[in-house]
Amino acid sequence: MVNKLIVHSLIKYHEKYLVIKRVATSNGRSNVYPFYWDIPGGSVDSEELPKATAIRECLEEVGLQIKIDDIIHEDSNLDNGIVYTRLVYDAHLPKNKEIIVTLNPEEHTDYRWISDLNDLDGEKIVPYLVEILGSK
Repeated sequence: MVNKLIVHSLIKYHEKYLVIKRVATSNGRSNVYPFYWDIPGGSVDSEELPKATAIRECLEEVGLQIKIDDIIHEDSNLDNGIVYTRLVYDAHLPKNKEIIVTLNPEEHTDYRWISDLNDLDGEKIVPYLVEILGSK
């Protein structure tokens, strides 16, 4: 059985969380959860540590340099003989710096800063994010 580690970062800035909307296709393939709201993240490369991946993915996906805090969520599932394990880190940005979100258009179409799930009422949200923000 193959194991695949995925990491994400829940970025908080001035009491709001950054969410990003996934594209329908990425790198020529249908995307998982197209047009759903998500948070920055991706697969851990070989020879890479999970925290380093979370930092790299934020820089690649939204153009932000983050500070990583604790793991706030873990889940795993089995799909076609692959065990996918997701870690979600609490992350923050410096409060005294201008924040400019720069999306990678090949991965995301939009972003929002939200206070809670009510700010996305009626929108599609990846399941693990509903669980995380529902408990905050």
